[in-house]
Amino acid sequence: MKIFDTPPKAGIRIGHKMFFHAFLRMAKAWDNLSVSDGHVDWSNGIPTIVLDEGGASGGGGGVDYSDFAFGFTLNPDGDNTAEIGINAGKVRHGTRTPVSVTSDKIVIGTDQTWVFVAYTFGSTGTITSSTTEPEDTETVHNHALYLVTLTGGIAGVDTGNIKHLGDIFIPGVYA
Repeated sequence: MKIFDTPPKAGIRIGHKMFFHAFLRMAKAWDNLSVSDGHVDWSNGIPTIVLDEGGASGGGGGVDYSDFAFGFTLNPDGDNTAEIGINAGKVRHGTRTPVSVTSDKIVIGTDQTWVFVAYTFGSTGTITSSTTEPEDTETVHNHALYLVTLTGGIAGVDTGNIKHLGDIFIPGVYA
């Protein structure tokens, strides 16, 4: 859908009929907005795009988080419902050689467990976990990936608790 038939030129008044038609087209676009594997929640006239549960959580047709670098799989071996598998990925820090981080499996023993990458500047990176939110030190950048829940011995990741997917990029000016 095109908003303008022809691009507006500098100096055209906002009251020009081309803007009126453009506003009508935008309103139609918002009214007909749909989200694949989700829905639009209109609250107080404001649209919010909501992704429905799915993919790794076992719902139908959602995002498969195991496709991403540092993506996750719940119960990766099918034998421990409190385990989460984290894919390999890279930490890319400025012009330094990218650091490869190998995949790992974390057994979740406590509800609200943080899973993160501990990256020693210019050196190594590992996937680890903690019951407290990870904080950076002078030599290590702790990059949060997920806040994992544990309910009835079953690990889960609410899509609202996904902190990062994909390779980690750190601008070269840091550290």
